[in-house]
Amino acid sequence: MTRDIHSIYMIGICGIAMGTLACMLKQMGFNISGSDDNVYPPMSDILHEWNIDVHIGFNADNIDDPDLIIIGNAISRGNVEAEYTLNRRIPYLSMAQALYNFFLRDKEVVSVSGTHGKTTTTALLSHILEHAGGEPSFFIGGVSRNYNTNFKLGLGKYFIIEGDEYDSAFFEKFPKFILYRPHHLVLTSLEFDHADIYNSLDEIKLWFKRLVNIIPSEGNIILSHEYPHLSEVVSRSYAKCYSFGNLDSDICYEFLRHSGDFSELKIRFKQFNDIRLVTKLFGDYNYANIAAAVSMALLLGVNEAHIQHAVKTFKGVKRRQELIFSSNTIKIYEDFAHHPTEISSFLNGLRKRYPDSILWAIYEPRSATSRRNIFQDELSCSFAPSNRILFKRPFKLQSIPESDRIDIERVQQDIINMKRDAFLFNSVDEIVDFTFREIDPQRDNVIAIMSNGGFDNIYEKMTWRAREIT
Repeated sequence: MTRDIHSIYMIGICGIAMGTLACMLKQMGFNISGSDDNVYPPMSDILHEWNIDVHIGFNADNIDDPDLIIIGNAISRGNVEAEYTLNRRIPYLSMAQALYNFFLRDKEVVSVSGTHGKTTTTALLSHILEHAGGEPSFFIGGVSRNYNTNFKLGLGKYFIIEGDEYDSAFFEKFPKFILYRPHHLVLTSLEFDHADIYNSLDEIKLWFKRLVNIIPSEGNIILSHEYPHLSEVVSRSYAKCYSFGNLDSDICYEFLRHSGDFSELKIRFKQFNDIRLVTKLFGDYNYANIAAAVSMALLLGVNEAHIQHAVKTFKGVKRRQELIFSSNTIKIYEDFAHHPTEISSFLNGLRKRYPDSILWAIYEPRSATSRRNIFQDELSCSFAPSNRILFKRPFKLQSIPESDRIDIERVQQDIINMKRDAFLFNSVDEIVDFTFREIDPQRDNVIAIMSNGGFDNIYEKMTWRAREIT
C-alpha cells in the first residue's frame, strides 16, 4: 500500500502524536499537509520548521485529492473533513495504523505501556540502546532532553514506542497499543484512568490481556510487581515474564543514597550480575522506571557498561520532573502528574530529596479523569507531603456532566482538615501573585507545578517572578 502513496493529508495534525507522525512521514519523503482547529506552539512551530502546510480550521476545500488521509483520535463523526473523506471513499487510516504500516511493520517493536511511567521509561530505554550503538527508532509521548525530540528514525532493528491505552480513532474504538503489534513489552503500572472512554478497571485490564496475548512466545515481558492487576494480566502469557519491584520480584531495585545531584541505586536481576547505577533522576517511581528499562535492555543484549553510562547521562523528559528554575532558595519543578498516584509519587520524591524545604504543590485538574469525582477522595491524600497546596479551578468543568464533576472545594477542605494549607484560585495570575507574596526567601522552597496541559503559561510566569527576587 505505501508504495503507491505520495501525498498524505492529516485531519487533526497538531496533536502531539499526529504532529510527530507528520514529521516522520515528511522525513521519509512524503508530501504532507493537514488541518486542525487548535493551532498553537510548540507543535505549530515544529510543523512550520518541517515546511508542512497546516490549515487553521476544518473545511472540505482543504483536501486536495491526496493519496491517503490520516484521521486523528480527537476527530469525531460530523467533522466536515472526516465526512468528506468517507463520502468520497478516499483511503484513510488512524494514526496508529499509519505508524505501523509506514514504520513498525519491519522492526522489532518494544512497547512500553501502563498507566504511569511509560514516557520516562520509553525515553530511557531508547537512550540506552542508542548509547550502545543499536541505532534504534523511537516514538515517545514527550520530548527527550537528550535529543530534544520525541522521535528518531534509526537504522537498527528495534523500534521503542510508548504504547498508549487511549483509543485510536472514531472508527477504531480500541487502544493504540494493539495496532503496534509489539515483540517485547514493558508494563509499568495499571490503574483506572481515561474515564471518558473506559467504564471500569476491568475493561482496561481486558485490553491489556489482549495486548499480552499478541506478544510472541520468543518475546519478553517486564512487569511491575507493585501493581497486582498486572500479574493477572500476564497469567496466560506465552512470552517469558519477569517482575520488577521488591524482594519477591525477579528484578529488585534498591536506593542506596543521594550524592550531590545524583542518586545511587543497585539493581539485582537473577539472570544477570548486580548493577550499580548513578542517575540524575530521583524518587521511587523513577527508580522503578530505571529498573524496567535496564532489565529490558539486558534482555535485548546490551552490556552493563553501556547501561551504566547511559543511565548516568540520561537527562529525562521535558515536563516530567523537570527542574525549570533553580537558585539558592527556590527550585521550581514542572511535571505532567494528574492522577493521584502520580501526584503522590512526585511529591514524595521531592520530599525525600529536599527533606527540610517548604514544599509548594500547585495543581490544575485538567485531564478528563481528574476533572471527574472518581478519585476525589484519594486526591486530597496525595498532597500529604506538601506544606502548601494551591489549586486552580478545574479546566472547562462545564464540559463534564454535573453529576460526575469533581468538587474541588471539598478537596480543599479535606486537605485543610489534614492540617495543611490549601488555597483555591480562579486564575494563574492569582496563584503567581500569592506565591511570591507569601514565599519566605530566607528558607529553601521547592515549588512543584502539575498539569497535563498548558496551565495558562504558569511555568514562564513563575520562573520570571522567581528571577526577580533572587
